[in-house]
Amino acid sequence: MVLASLLVIIYYSVIASPRYVSQVQFVVKQVSSSDIPVIGLAAIGTSSPSTRDALILQEYILSSEMALALDDLLNLKAHFQQNQWDILSRLKADSTQEEYIEFYQKHIKAVYNEMSEILLIEVQSFDADFSLKLAKAVLSTSETFINQLGEGMAVQQRQYAQSEVHRAYDELKRQQVSLLKFQDENNLYNPEIKSAALVEAVNGLESAIIKQKTELKSLQAYMRSDTAEIKSKEFQVAALEQQLNEEKLKLTNQDQLALNKVNVDFKELELNALLATDLYKSALASLQAIRAESFKNLKYLLVVERPKLAEQEKYPQRLYSIFTWFVAIILIYLVGRLIASVIKEHKE
Repeated sequence: MVLASLLVIIYYSVIASPRYVSQVQFVVKQVSSSDIPVIGLAAIGTSSPSTRDALILQEYILSSEMALALDDLLNLKAHFQQNQWDILSRLKADSTQEEYIEFYQKHIKAVYNEMSEILLIEVQSFDADFSLKLAKAVLSTSETFINQLGEGMAVQQRQYAQSEVHRAYDELKRQQVSLLKFQDENNLYNPEIKSAALVEAVNGLESAIIKQKTELKSLQAYMRSDTAEIKSKEFQVAALEQQLNEEKLKLTNQDQLALNKVNVDFKELELNALLATDLYKSALASLQAIRAESFKNLKYLLVVERPKLAEQEKYPQRLYSIFTWFVAIILIYLVGRLIASVIKEHKE
C-alpha cells in the first residue's frame, strides 16, 4: 500500500504531463428568431429554435466528424501522440481512428445551459498555445457547420426557383419571337387595328352621306332639281354611297375573312406572350420571396466568451487525484485484508 501510494504521488507530482484548457462560450441565434419565451403549460414539450440548434451543434462538436476535421486542420492526433508527454497521458502511437476519437472526446467538453441558452466548449491539450488554436478551430468549424445547417434546404429552394425563372424567361422570349415573326410575315403591327380602321371608315362615310343628304334636301326645298347646286350635291351623295359600298364589300370579301383569321391567330399569340410575361413575373416574385425567407432562416453564433491563452495548467488536478487514489488504495487494501481474513478463518 505504501509503495502504491508513493508511486501515485511521484506520478502526479513529477511525471504527469500538464494539460492546458481554453474555452469558448456562444449562443446559436437565428435572424428571424423573436426571442419571446414560452411560459406556462405551453412550454411543456417545446423548445426554441436556438435550443434545438445548440443541441445539434453540441452533438456535432463531440462527434467523429469534428474530431477528424480538427485533425485535418491542426494535426490533432499527432499532438496527442507526441513522445514528450507521459506514457499514461498521451495517445499511443499505433492507435486506431476509433481510439483517437475516444481520446478526443475525453479531452473536450460541451455543456449546454438551457436557461441562458449558452453552449460552453472546453478543450484540453498538452500545450497552452495549442489549446488556444484548438479552441479557435472548434469555434470556426462550428460557425461553418451552423451556417450550413441554415443554408442546406434554402440552397435547394433557391436553385429550384432560379431554374423556374430561367425556364419562364426562355418561354417568354420564345413567345415574343413568335409574335414578332407573325407580325413580320403579315406586314402589320396589329390586325385588330386594321379591322377597326375599316369599320371607322364605313362609319365616317355613313355620317358624311347623312350630312350631304340633309344639305341636298335643304337645297331642294327652294331650288329646282336641274340647278347646278342640286346636281353637284346629288353627285357628291352618289360618290359617297359608291365609296361606302366598296368599303362594306371589303368587310365581307375573302381578304377581310383572311384578315379576321389573322386577327384570331394574332390574338392567340398575343395572349400566349402575356401569359408568359405573367409567369415570368410570378417566378421572379417567388425567387425574391425565397431569398427573403432564406435570409430570415440564417443562423449564426453570438460569441459570449472568446478563446484565451491559458496561463497555468488545469489538468490533471494533482492533489485531488492523489487523494482519490489514496482513498482507493486504502479501500482496496481493506477489502483485501477482509477477504484474506475470511479465507484464513475458513481454513481454520
